[in-house]
Amino acid sequence: MKRNEWMALIVTSFMMFAVCLSASAKIKKTVERGMTKQEVVAIMGQPKLTSFDAYGDRWEYYKMNVITGESKRIVVGFDLNGRVVAYETKFWDNDTNSEIGNCNQRPTLPPSGVGPDAPIYYGCCLDDASFSRLYNKVKNASFDDNKFDLIEVASLGCFYLCSQTARMMKMFTFGDAQLKVLRLMAPHIVDPENAITIYNVLTFDSEKSKAGEIIRNSR
Repeated sequence: MKRNEWMALIVTSFMMFAVCLSASAKIKKTVERGMTKQEVVAIMGQPKLTSFDAYGDRWEYYKMNVITGESKRIVVGFDLNGRVVAYETKFWDNDTNSEIGNCNQRPTLPPSGVGPDAPIYYGCCLDDASFSRLYNKVKNASFDDNKFDLIEVASLGCFYLCSQTARMMKMFTFGDAQLKVLRLMAPHIVDPENAITIYNVLTFDSEKSKAGEIIRNSR
């Protein structure tokens, strides 16, 4: 074989090796909190089953290891903005078509069909200590845009009380900024019946009206 042919073969082999490494890296990439649906599809493919509730979508996958025969059921949970907030893996028995154990890699998904007004859902909101840590981080951020970004990222996996939302809104002086905070947090409020605490933060009736519309549209 001529020298040029050998060189072409070597170059081609390296190119194929690089492609395989790239494909392997994509396969090994894991689903992370905050990812979009498109990013999940790129990693996991299209879901086997889909469902939704008041807080977002659920995608189910069934994966089998062709070597060991082990099967897993994977559930990915999205919030109302289409961002990943939960990821749960459970081992699956193909013979009995049932779960035989689980390996939670993310917080358990909220129970399907449980609305924000149900008492059981109160347990999903931030406790006082956790909210205080979030509040202080937001307060210490240098610029308003940074504060909004922190609230948005935190809301990917957090739920709030109206009193917590009102407290975060009070951090800002002007109504427009307060309403922006509400838009970020409203889809994650668990006690909308206490919205009066939010209205009391706002100065003008027009702002209170917008707040009511934001809360209604977030349900």
